[in-house]
Amino acid sequence: MLIKKLSQETINLISAGEVIEGPSDILKELLENSVDAKATEITVEIKSSGLDLIKIKDDGTGILKEDLEVCLEKYTTSKLEKIDDLYTIDSFGFRGEALSTIAAVSKFKIVSSTTNDGKGYVLENNNISQVSSNKGTTITVQDLFYNVPVRKKFLKSKSFEYSKVYEVFLANALLNPNITFKFISEKKNVIFPKTDFENRLVQIYGVEIKTKTINLDINTELFKVKGILTNPQNPVYFPSNFLFINKRFVFSPQIYKAIIDSYKDYLMIQQKPFFILFIELDPRTIDVNVHPKKRVVKLQNEMLFLLEFKRELSKKLDASLGKFAPALEHNSLKDFISSKNSDYSSFQKPTQSSYSSNNYSSNKEVPFFRSDLQKPLYENNNISSISDNLTLFEHNITKILGQIKNTFIICETDKGMILIDQHAADERINLEKNRLKYADYVEKQNLISEISLDFISESHKEILANNIEIFKKTGFEYYLKNDIYFLKTIPLFLNKYFDKNLFLNLLKDIEEGNNEVFKLKDSLLKLRSCKESIKANDYLSSHEQIEIIKKLNLCKDKGICAHGRPTIIFLSLKDLEILFKRIV
Repeated sequence: MLIKKLSQETINLISAGEVIEGPSDILKELLENSVDAKATEITVEIKSSGLDLIKIKDDGTGILKEDLEVCLEKYTTSKLEKIDDLYTIDSFGFRGEALSTIAAVSKFKIVSSTTNDGKGYVLENNNISQVSSNKGTTITVQDLFYNVPVRKKFLKSKSFEYSKVYEVFLANALLNPNITFKFISEKKNVIFPKTDFENRLVQIYGVEIKTKTINLDINTELFKVKGILTNPQNPVYFPSNFLFINKRFVFSPQIYKAIIDSYKDYLMIQQKPFFILFIELDPRTIDVNVHPKKRVVKLQNEMLFLLEFKRELSKKLDASLGKFAPALEHNSLKDFISSKNSDYSSFQKPTQSSYSSNNYSSNKEVPFFRSDLQKPLYENNNISSISDNLTLFEHNITKILGQIKNTFIICETDKGMILIDQHAADERINLEKNRLKYADYVEKQNLISEISLDFISESHKEILANNIEIFKKTGFEYYLKNDIYFLKTIPLFLNKYFDKNLFLNLLKDIEEGNNEVFKLKDSLLKLRSCKESIKANDYLSSHEQIEIIKKLNLCKDKGICAHGRPTIIFLSLKDLEILFKRIV
């Protein structure tokens, strides 16, 4: 086999394949160039999800004629001169690959001017000529992959490509609120006038973003973080999260996981946190040159960063709920609950919080401890309201002492004490009841007023288009009209409980590969069970407390709620003596 030197045209096409996978990659590169050119207004126009046209116009500094002559050559850049600049670069594009690779796979034109005299130059088909132009640059990309049609086969649906293009547009609008951004397409036209970050959020997400998120501001020796995150007391779902490191829109599975792990005690298992975060690190500790598209970055001391980041994030989430930690040395309560000495160690380890969005939202003052009577609600040596002794996990309950903050039921047993989370317990009771009641099939309910799904993303529209039968078997029927899906039916068991977030969570399940009808139905039953259950801060009469204990004891999986959180905690007399250091 002879070794041959590739032609320059082939080399350019291979390089384009590394940098340009789809329209969103082109938009990213060109938007970053406009921002680097100090533009104050940027207009994006696309057709056919960017396959037929991507046009970007800015009022930045423009490109000199002599620079136009070389800008399409590989590795030409105005942003670095020596190798050390790679580690302190603070602009976006810098490798000199973007324009040459885009031009290699499209019909490409640049019009640019550096002055206000109305004169500029156009570069098209490797020819430069003078034209009338305002100061700034307009780049037109047409017929993407016209010369490499095989590449089009690897593109996803137009809806998906459109959603990725719009995501890149939003990322730049969020990162640069001081710039006016315009977006023009067949599906939507939007204008975001220049403003500050807080008002840019309102421009994009609406005023509800203020109550649905909490602000984050962390400043340590290692890093700084600013931005917004889901409010645990009032969670919201948006299709895309945005992570910026040193002003670059990046993807980091490790940081995403750290955020999700930090929320595991605050959101239901189906719910995912929404966030827009800006992380600042010493440029010398981050390598943005490890990926052709600079979408992935490499951090020095990544483990140290993640540990400190999770610690600070957990503090913020705890503070947002007004949580307090008992003053126990060395977290002894937490330690012994998971130890061999505790009966709780035999239960399934909790994986998520099941509290719904309003479980802790009440502003009503609740006494820390409440009992209906001066004496205990129930004593087993004076049973008048029930016929049998009260037991739970084979523990004989001798007294029900009342509620703590109208949230936890506290009981005395013959061997210690039991704390019962009333919401988690009632959720388990309702889940097992619902599983029996709706075991055989899903009955559908026709909607008198069809529900518009205009709030879903383009990628979720693709899920609806590709999973019609799965949704039908789960109880949902819908149709498409003017690029908007409308629900015609929902499962009858969701009659009083269906809402926007519930459907978005279902879409998220399918997006993550959970597309078995049985599992999706069970996921919906869990959500229903949560919504219909007693909540934290709900007052319970003595009879209601007794009924919860009796029904919970009849459950098959009485130790955990629908989402894996514990329903009870048992502390033996010995555990209490150890906590108070009466014994060692």
